[in-house]
Amino acid sequence: MSKHPLPALAAAITGALAVGLLAAPAAAAAPAAVASSAVAAREDASPTTTINAYRNVGYYGQWRATGEAQATLKRVFVDGGAGANLTHLNYSFGNVAGDQAALDAARAAGVQGLDGVEPYTCFISDTAATGPGQTDTAGDADSDFVHAFTAAQSVLGIADAKKQKLAGNFNQLAQLKRLYPDLKVNVSLGGWSWSKSFSKAVATPELRSALAESCIDLYIRGNLPVIGGRGGAAAAAGVFDGFDLDWEWPGAPDWAQEVGNSVDPVNDKANFLAFVKELRAQLNAVEAETGEEYEISAFLPAGPTQIAAGGWNDPELFEYLDFANLQGYDLWGSWTAETGHQGNVYGDPAHNWGLGLDTVVASYVNAGVDPAQLNLGLAAYGQGWTDAEPQPWTLSGGGITQITWDQLKARDLEIHHEYTADGRFNATWGYDAAARQFWSFDDEVAVAEKAAWAISKGLGGVDFWEVGNDVAGDLSAASAQVLRAATPGPVAGAEGTQCATTPDAAARPWNAQTTYRGGELVFLDGRVFQAQWYAKGDQPGASVRGPWSTLTACGVNPGTVQDWYADTIYDKGDQVVYGGVTYTAQWWSRNDVPGAKHGPWKR
Repeated sequence: MSKHPLPALAAAITGALAVGLLAAPAAAAAPAAVASSAVAAREDASPTTTINAYRNVGYYGQWRATGEAQATLKRVFVDGGAGANLTHLNYSFGNVAGDQAALDAARAAGVQGLDGVEPYTCFISDTAATGPGQTDTAGDADSDFVHAFTAAQSVLGIADAKKQKLAGNFNQLAQLKRLYPDLKVNVSLGGWSWSKSFSKAVATPELRSALAESCIDLYIRGNLPVIGGRGGAAAAAGVFDGFDLDWEWPGAPDWAQEVGNSVDPVNDKANFLAFVKELRAQLNAVEAETGEEYEISAFLPAGPTQIAAGGWNDPELFEYLDFANLQGYDLWGSWTAETGHQGNVYGDPAHNWGLGLDTVVASYVNAGVDPAQLNLGLAAYGQGWTDAEPQPWTLSGGGITQITWDQLKARDLEIHHEYTADGRFNATWGYDAAARQFWSFDDEVAVAEKAAWAISKGLGGVDFWEVGNDVAGDLSAASAQVLRAATPGPVAGAEGTQCATTPDAAARPWNAQTTYRGGELVFLDGRVFQAQWYAKGDQPGASVRGPWSTLTACGVNPGTVQDWYADTIYDKGDQVVYGGVTYTAQWWSRNDVPGAKHGPWKR
């Protein structure tokens, strides 16, 4: 299900604005000059993880792990391979509390997770919304940190224990980071359903400060509420690396809002900017305290009305954001009876007022936003129409419920890749002749073509909503392949370490339920380990007498002289570095610290 519907987008584009949009693509053909303030922001940006100096970002819906589909983090990021192809995981979503009356009523009804929660602050509760707009105290604590995953469902093959303080997705994220230490995990605040209280929460300096402090306390410091015996002080510390701000939509008119959203058309724009500035300042203070680096990203609208109302393309906003993810889908959809493209690259003046990815990007770049701070949004689901013709922009019997990429590829679709008259890729669509259904979506071809287009425009990468719809990781792999093969990109950051493809040492993620035999290789905690004999359930690195011996640090050729590891079995002539000094083994050695007077190591 899409989180970003634009059912009334066309109604918002006036004739004058449409003319401006149609003129935009030519201006977007090359990246605009970067404002000096944006340059300064880039120089001070937090170090990040990249693929060939590009970002490959995936949003992940928290409910995916515990719903019927069971698109667990293990299935998507380990079995499906997204962990090896994504630079960022945006965990979706976190909520902002409503007013005092709503909190009082929820506590009286027995809702857990609200002890000490103040109005308009970050929180996690155990209650679902009763309906659209009834989200003042809604949360998903079960998915977040309470639910007990079995060994088969677990990233590392370790079942959650009854007395474990951190379970659920948060514990799975912690395990995932042991396999992919460079993966940035940010919590996304808001979304379509949970943006109700944002406007009131940032209305004054005092409220903005309290909101930022509460979000940092909950997600960065990891101080969780106690629910079902789980949670508590610092229970989730170290899980999250920052925030993605997904307020939908500050200052925008009612047609662009979920039912019941608080909106201040006059002040939302300025207040949102002030909040991002406050959040950045508080995170900087935590960085000085912990020595860690924390990121702030945002989800950016495609609609011109929403962009203008929220000031989303104000270059000053990007002084405090590390990067942002563009809405590159839902440009057209099943809310209208006419079939069409939900994410066409080139705006066509004959359809949807000329809206396309080119006009969306131009709305930001032409305003002075550095294109390197932008990622292009891609869809892992399809917009559909029934009783339709095998052609876009034709009348149908009406829109139908969106379905995931996994469901789309399981259908017998006639897939078409549409190109412009001069041979440029524009969009993918499919037709189900038996059901007479038309579908607009991104497949591997579309993802590869759009990623290449984003690179040509100087963008910093791509992002996906939502990777739980793509369990096998087809789409994130397609974008990663293009990013890796391209000319190095514009993003300052470290290349994500690929443990599985360490030179001369192909390895698998370690799992407690797998049986390993001597000579097999696994990776965990940034190291590649080699089994010396039969192993099952023995955690690599946990014992200097166990079956696992460190072969090499991830990404480093095993033949390279590197740090001494206590669990590694060394033979005569092997060299290590310890305390900055290089030592050579005089005989077989394991767990003998270099430097001992009568030990096996010689300087």
